[in-house]
Amino acid sequence: MAPAAASSSLALALLCACLLAGAALGGRVDVGDMLMMDRFRTWQAEHNRMYATATERLRRFEVYRRNVEYIEATNRRGGLSYELGENQFTDLTSDEFRAMYTMSPGQVVAVREAMQQLITTRAGPVGEGRNSNYSDDYVVQVPDSVDWRTKGAVTPVKNQYTCGSCWAFSTVASIEGLHKINTGHLVSLSEQELVDCSHTPPNDGCEGGLPSAAMEWIARNGGLTTESDYPYENKQGKCKLDKTRNHAVKIRGGKAVEPNNEDALERAVARQPVTVLINASAGAFQHYKSGVLSGTCDPIYDHAVTAVGYGADAGGRKYWIVKNSWGETWGEKGYVRMERRINAKEGMCGIAIAPHYPVM
Repeated sequence: MAPAAASSSLALALLCACLLAGAALGGRVDVGDMLMMDRFRTWQAEHNRMYATATERLRRFEVYRRNVEYIEATNRRGGLSYELGENQFTDLTSDEFRAMYTMSPGQVVAVREAMQQLITTRAGPVGEGRNSNYSDDYVVQVPDSVDWRTKGAVTPVKNQYTCGSCWAFSTVASIEGLHKINTGHLVSLSEQELVDCSHTPPNDGCEGGLPSAAMEWIARNGGLTTESDYPYENKQGKCKLDKTRNHAVKIRGGKAVEPNNEDALERAVARQPVTVLINASAGAFQHYKSGVLSGTCDPIYDHAVTAVGYGADAGGRKYWIVKNSWGETWGEKGYVRMERRINAKEGMCGIAIAPHYPVM
C-alpha cells in the first residue's frame, strides 16, 4: 500500500473507532476529539511512529492528547521563560519517558553513591590519587558569555535512542571539545566503545553510568576510537577489543569541578565543555521546546549531559547552554538552555552538583 493510502486508512480507522466509541456511550462525537486525532495523525507521520494494533494506537492517542493538553495549559500560564512543545516523546507517559531515556533507578543509586565517594574524598585528577583537591587552575575572571559551538568545538547533536547511555555521550562530547581546543581538529568519537567496554563502576552500558568513571577507563585504555570506527548501535554488545586499540584521541584522565559552585562551573566551562549530571525527569524537560528552562526542579540527577557554554537572554536571564543526546527534534535542535545563577547552590536541576571534565 502506498504511504498516502496507508495514512488515509489509518486516519479512517481511528475516526471510525472514535465514532463507534461515541455511539456505544450513547453520546455525540466531540469535534475536538476529531481535530485532535487529525493532529495526532500528522504527528505520527512527522515522527514516523507506527503501532502494532488498533488498540495500541488508541492508547497512544490518549497519552498524546493528555500530553498536548499539559503542554498547552503550561504555555497559557504566561510569564514563563521557556515554551513547551510536541516532540518525539509526546506519545509517552512520564513514567515511560523516564524508563526509556534516563538512567534506571538502580543505576541512579549506584551513580549517586559513586559521586558521594568523590565528594567525600574531594577527588581530583583521575589516576593521580583520590586525595587531591578539586581543580582551581582556571583564571578568576571569565567572559560574560561562552559558546563552544561557535568555536567549532562541538560535534552535531547525537541520539542515544532508548539505551540509557547518556553518560557515554556526555563524556565523548567533553573530550571531542577538548581535542578540538588543543589540536584544532574536531573528531567525532565513539560512544559505543564506552557502552561495550567501559565497566569501571558504576558504568553499566545501557543502564547508566558516570562520566568521571568513563574518563578513568579511557585513560587506562590509552585512548578512544572514532564513531565511524566503532559506530553506535543503541544497545550494549560484546566489547570489540581490536577497536579499543585504535586510539584517535588520548586523555590523561579527568578532574572534578568543585561541587555546588556555579562560579567554579563557569570558570571550567569558559575553558572547555564540561560533563554535568541533571534531573531530567521533570515534565517540563520531556516536553521542552525553547527558551530558558526555569522554575522548580529537584536537585537530583538521573541524566548526563554536556555544558558547552553560558550566556544571558535579552531580558538578562542567565543560562547554561547544554548539549543533550536525544537528537535534534528535541528542544532547541537538541540543546536546552537552563537557568544559571539561581538561589540554590546545586544549580538548576542539580547542574552544579557533579561537573567533570577531561584533561590531556
